[in-house]
Amino acid sequence: MNWDFFVELFGIAASLIVAASLMLKNIAWLRLINLAGSLCFVLYGFWIGSISILLLNLFTAGVSIFYLFRMMKKSERPDAFDILFVNPQHDEYVRRFITFYADDIKKFFPSFNPDLENGTLAGTECCFILRETLPVSVFAYRKGGGNENIILLDYSIPSYRDFKNAAFFFHSAIKRIAKPGDIFNADAEVPAHARYLKRIGFERIGHIEKAELYRKKVE
Repeated sequence: MNWDFFVELFGIAASLIVAASLMLKNIAWLRLINLAGSLCFVLYGFWIGSISILLLNLFTAGVSIFYLFRMMKKSERPDAFDILFVNPQHDEYVRRFITFYADDIKKFFPSFNPDLENGTLAGTECCFILRETLPVSVFAYRKGGGNENIILLDYSIPSYRDFKNAAFFFHSAIKRIAKPGDIFNADAEVPAHARYLKRIGFERIGHIEKAELYRKKVE
């Protein structure tokens, strides 16, 4: 492989990285992958002797770094996250939220029934996780016997699906609804949800029909 051919392949790869970043829904990942593509184009511009490509992508990389840094600083503020309790049967915003994201919710909770009066959320405790005052996650559970609770829905919108919402809920907000030693049980109907539960500290305890069963104790 000669040098010119390698450089052209590198340029094509950089283009594919930038194109892939534009298809991401998560803003943080979009910025991060776009940054990687811009840095690749900086090298490409240097190798082919194009000052315009080099400078343009240095600027683009700088913009991505600026916004990534600002997003990181905002998420580290003590008031960046909060919890808002709602009544799923009487709160109009819950109805609109569930209706708007129903198809995406089904990807992770195939058995989810969006009917608020008689469906999955009927008779549940429900809250939104707020991030910079934006409702980015909805969490619903039903109290079981003794100290056990059953999670019916734990969903984050695509743009904020970075595990920070879950970290806030299970490390901080959960103290407002449970005490140390309480148990939260969850079913995983799809592999993506199972991986999520494992990552946030749930332990697999078995399976029933097509769902895997997981459990987490409040510390």
